[in-house]
Amino acid sequence: MQHERERRGRLSRAEHGWIRLAAAALSVTFLAAVCLSAKADSGPSADPPLRKAAQVWRGTVLASDPSVVRFENGLAMAYTDLDVATNRTVLALAVSNDGRRWRTEWNAQGVGGLVLAGREGRWDENLESAALLRTDRGWRLYYSGYPDEGRPVKGFPAALGLAASGDGRTFVRSSDEPVLRPTPGWYDNDAVYSPTLLHERGAYTMIYVGHAYTDVSKIGAGGVYLLWAVSDDGVIWRKGEAPLAGPGSFGDWRRDGLAEPFLVHRGPGAYLLFYTGLRGEERALGVATAPTPTGPWDFGRRPILRPGPPGSADARQVLAPSVLLEGDLLRLWYLAVDSRGRLSVGYAEGSLQEVLAASR
Repeated sequence: MQHERERRGRLSRAEHGWIRLAAAALSVTFLAAVCLSAKADSGPSADPPLRKAAQVWRGTVLASDPSVVRFENGLAMAYTDLDVATNRTVLALAVSNDGRRWRTEWNAQGVGGLVLAGREGRWDENLESAALLRTDRGWRLYYSGYPDEGRPVKGFPAALGLAASGDGRTFVRSSDEPVLRPTPGWYDNDAVYSPTLLHERGAYTMIYVGHAYTDVSKIGAGGVYLLWAVSDDGVIWRKGEAPLAGPGSFGDWRRDGLAEPFLVHRGPGAYLLFYTGLRGEERALGVATAPTPTGPWDFGRRPILRPGPPGSADARQVLAPSVLLEGDLLRLWYLAVDSRGRLSVGYAEGSLQEVLAASR
């Protein structure tokens, strides 16, 4: 989430409500102040069969929006941290042998594992919600960027950038400009956030989150939408015509939409989509299944992960899943927010079959 700044111009009462929800939906939670209240009717209070680890990764100042991939020496995780010298969010990289205990292997600008920082006066002064992708041509790091001065609040407008690396350590922007911009009046009019990608058979599929508040002339209603796009090269993208989900798609713990998706190819004709469900300030993680990466998606009825008890690292919210499958073992990293608003990366694991059954 972002600090709310004074809005430029006049907004209707409905727009005012959506803007406040927008700030709540963004994943850097410590930077927001949104007060919406509702109690979710999300089934039994006990978690499904996902066992949470005691360890969390806190980064240099914070750790948010994990994106975990395998490589020869173990696991690599891209995540959002904070550069206190500039008060801007940046992207960092940590590595691990077991996925529970993480470490950074260098320090830059006072941030452990820093791989990419914002550019003064450009569209991407702040960076967050990275998607780390490894292909036969090297590493790609997709990210959302936005300027210090937002419109109508900080965090907007946001577009999608791309950086590449040959060694997984030194990332260089592929272009000075975004690879995916908001479309005026459409579902992503104000922001493109939280990309998740698959590279299969020489093509790319991306699911991302669009925010629309200030101009909804082509769609009629604003909010948070789950969108998709395809590409032949991962640089030039073609957006899908209709959202996968949006406000009003559900009337439960996902009433206000879905955010922070994570796409997994489970096997032939079998895909999984993990996501954050939004309802006021409440957050929970869910899962959907589909025969293709763009659907049609069958969304499970119940959350697969909820906030923990008072005093835990995720007592307030759980968001932004990142998943790896090892046979039937589901390994899930997520953004954990405690009662003081501190951000860390939590970890949970369990049987995929049992989790899918518990979500129905």
